[in-house]
Amino acid sequence: MDKGILYVVATPIGNLKDITLRAIEVLQNVDLIACEDTRHTGMLLKSLSIKKPMVSYFQHSKLDKIEYIIDQLLSGNNIALVTDAGTPGISDPGQALISQIRNLEQEIKIIPVPGASALAASASVSGLVEKELYFAGFLPKKKGRQTQFKRLVEINAPIIFYESANRLERTLGDIRTYFGDSVQVFIAREMTKVFEEYWGGEIEEVIFSLNQHKIKGEIVIIIKPNGKLKEVKNKDSKVL
Repeated sequence: MDKGILYVVATPIGNLKDITLRAIEVLQNVDLIACEDTRHTGMLLKSLSIKKPMVSYFQHSKLDKIEYIIDQLLSGNNIALVTDAGTPGISDPGQALISQIRNLEQEIKIIPVPGASALAASASVSGLVEKELYFAGFLPKKKGRQTQFKRLVEINAPIIFYESANRLERTLGDIRTYFGDSVQVFIAREMTKVFEEYWGGEIEEVIFSLNQHKIKGEIVIIIKPNGKLKEVKNKDSKVL
């Protein structure tokens, strides 16, 4: 029996018109759709007039969820892997499924269906990324946060990461502390949605201007190190 194919399908990060023709075709023709949230993906499928069985996966899924999806692929069923928004497998629990499949003795085809990505979209309009960049995903909320910033200040390239609105002010303060008062930052908020915003500048002016913006929704931050890093001392008086 021929094995099924896992299609890694990018979906819109906001504006539903950003779905690609190829993504629609794949979603129409697969046997099953693996998604983070069946309610969220169900709304997308409804807007496209597509009816397909779905199975949810998430970061703390039990192994049987992944095993079920793999069994379906081994049985010859084609599956589309989607995330709630953007490209699956990038700071996304779908990577666990992909890793498991890559480690199988029996080869299963994994085919990307490119499309929307908050990472690429924010970089393209920032004016801060020329050639290389470093993607940091989501910063730690508490444990390991200082350690992560100490690592980031050593990187000589634009740094991109995702952040929640309720931690934006704190994170900008941390950036100023570790990278210095003149470091350049860029913020993309609610990309492709009705109230999308883009602004940037030196960290001091960006922090000062926060009250001029609605701090809600999903946020991407880009830092462009300027090579003049600020010395910071932690509670143990060690230079970071």
